[in-house]
Amino acid sequence: MAKSSGNTDEGLTVLLAHHDSSSQQDVWYLDSGASNHMCGKKEFFAELKDGAYGSVSLGDSSKLPVEGKGKIKIIQKDGREEYISDTYYIPGMKSNILSIGQLLQKGYIIHMENMLLTLRNAMRKLIARVRMSKNRMFPLNLNTKIGSCNIGVMEDESWKWHLRFGHLHFNGLKLLSSGGMVRGLPQIEATRQVCEGCVLGKQAQLSFPVGDTWRAKAPLQMVHTDICGPLDPMSYGGNRYFITFIDDFSRKTWVYFLKEKSAALKIFKEFKAFTEAESNHKLVAVRSDRGG
Repeated sequence: MAKSSGNTDEGLTVLLAHHDSSSQQDVWYLDSGASNHMCGKKEFFAELKDGAYGSVSLGDSSKLPVEGKGKIKIIQKDGREEYISDTYYIPGMKSNILSIGQLLQKGYIIHMENMLLTLRNAMRKLIARVRMSKNRMFPLNLNTKIGSCNIGVMEDESWKWHLRFGHLHFNGLKLLSSGGMVRGLPQIEATRQVCEGCVLGKQAQLSFPVGDTWRAKAPLQMVHTDICGPLDPMSYGGNRYFITFIDDFSRKTWVYFLKEKSAALKIFKEFKAFTEAESNHKLVAVRSDRGG
């Protein structure tokens, strides 16, 4: 597998053997070997932040620079607009790439069987069915909306070098430039742009207030409860949920397994009767996140 070079934290790869100059512009290839979504047409981007993101190595050992990152607007069959976010802009790349790994990280569900790829969103709604082509690729036709691109103001050379040096302050860059300490470093001028990363990095979190928190003074004075599920796969006994009860006073915990979420009330009544009889205390209050 080819790996990237340049100023990037993770290797950018794509396993396409070549990028065909005759590729249809609305065709996107679902690629399990690509580390990121990639597109070579600047006009496709609804938003684009220019910057130095390293380079990408193709399957034929050629390399192309990554010159931006943004999102692309597509139109679904029902007219709704969706975005392909976190897409790298790679000038000269003729094929549009959808990274299967990146889709999985965003919660999409992908199933491949009998030369057919099925793509569903996190809610298991069907997005597309793509049949494998003769060259063993999975081409997906998307209606890409071409419009004006809101390009981030990041073309200043000083700004690019600020990013390349890990957000080094501009006075430090000027010192490197004036002292000739970095080959190829141009004359640096301070920019009026506000670096969001630097602002966030210099912020200090306020300390948590010191004080006593309320605690129950007797068993069952306060019980915390929560439901977890549905679990996939289900348990050997066919349970897909479990509910917990934690006594605030003793921190004793009870766990019950449920086949359906609707059984929570029945389980709670059983828990209440059991614990009150066991402890000779009445259940006073229950705290939950209303997940039941």
